[in-house]
Amino acid sequence: MLIGIEGFEDAGVYKITDDIALVQTIDFFTPIVNDPYWFGQIAAANAMSDIYAMGAIPKTALNMVCFPPKKFDIAILKEIIRGGIDKIREAGASLLGGHSVDDEEIKYGLSVTGIVHPDKILKNEGALPGDLLVLTKPLGTGILNTGIKGGLLSEASTNNLVHVMAALNKTAAEVMLSVRTHAATDVTGFGLAGHLKEMIKEYIGVELFADKLPYFEESVELARTGFIPGGLYRNRDFYKVYVESKRDDFFYDILFDPQTSGGLLMAIHPDDIRKFEEKASKLQLNYWIVGRFTSESKGNILLT
Repeated sequence: MLIGIEGFEDAGVYKITDDIALVQTIDFFTPIVNDPYWFGQIAAANAMSDIYAMGAIPKTALNMVCFPPKKFDIAILKEIIRGGIDKIREAGASLLGGHSVDDEEIKYGLSVTGIVHPDKILKNEGALPGDLLVLTKPLGTGILNTGIKGGLLSEASTNNLVHVMAALNKTAAEVMLSVRTHAATDVTGFGLAGHLKEMIKEYIGVELFADKLPYFEESVELARTGFIPGGLYRNRDFYKVYVESKRDDFFYDILFDPQTSGGLLMAIHPDDIRKFEEKASKLQLNYWIVGRFTSESKGNILLT
């Protein structure tokens, strides 16, 4: 075993040969959108994101399904699984089967196995002072999903959100692996601050550029009117002690917004950022340089 439950890594890693290690993870959740097909795609993309964050390639997947057949038409379940299968195929992986349970609440996700060279595993720690912090998806999915529940998000905004959440981090991983990347993770339920804290731990600091943070425009007004998920408050209560900031506006709150199928967060060697930009442009990857790791304020996030 190369990586287990210690360190809060995105996935576990088990060495098979000198050249091959298995990377394994599981993730599932309740529906966040009304369309069952898109829910299946989002849940599958979210589960595979942990594999990409470790620098690995997803190879196989198992369905994890909870569904109440007496409460909902079985056609809904078929659409959820169809969405998951389409996303698995897009990743180039194979569905081997899975397990279903009769449950009062719908849940869906995947157990995913990927492969990586044992010497090329990316952990969430390892960033060095001077490394640039790069993010590949906008923030605010938690706020917007709360807006959907309140019926306040337009159809166009909902469609845009759904497509972003359902997008694989496959291209982001390909670009990431083309340069010197010292650490990486994906941004999900603990928000940007929570997952960034996992990257810096107590040995390094990071400066976040507030004006460079990407976000869904609709999240500003929704947050202002009080459509904030409970997870944001929980994240803020837990992680605010690690955040140094004189501002208490939207850009402070967005740090704690719990993301669904968020982007990759990576520490890139500053000398390789031009190469990263060229590769990202070629593959049409959206990305934002949102900060820089520092040797000061170890264990803390400085929002400037």
